[in-house]
Amino acid sequence: MEKIKHIFNNHGDLLGFAGSTLCALHCSALPILLAMGMLSGLEWMESHWVEYAFFISAVGLAGYTILRSYLQHRKPLALMVVCSGFLLFLIGIIQHNHAEIGLTTLGGVLIAIAHIINWRVQHSSKLAVAQ
Repeated sequence: MEKIKHIFNNHGDLLGFAGSTLCALHCSALPILLAMGMLSGLEWMESHWVEYAFFISAVGLAGYTILRSYLQHRKPLALMVVCSGFLLFLIGIIQHNHAEIGLTTLGGVLIAIAHIINWRVQHSSKLAVAQ
């Protein structure tokens, strides 16, 4: 249990960035690959429960890492970007039309960017304390 806690405390932004990037790739590339027949038999990947799983895991991981960091450094940029990403992603999931792909992809990209911002702010404040 301590090892898992250590990973989330020290590498949460890396995990969040990787997951959000995977989510954005899933949202943008999957419909094209399915339409081309390159992933025939994997239609389940386009189901809404997969999108909900991405959303719930993104909210859990980003919520934990970014909110925890914000409470330490009080710089709101990453928090604002991740909330915008969550909102766009959620609107995209709810839409179920042609705008869904763009909104969910943009939401995933914003969540990934928020993790990068959070990582940079967190590490720059650690460097300032060390000096």
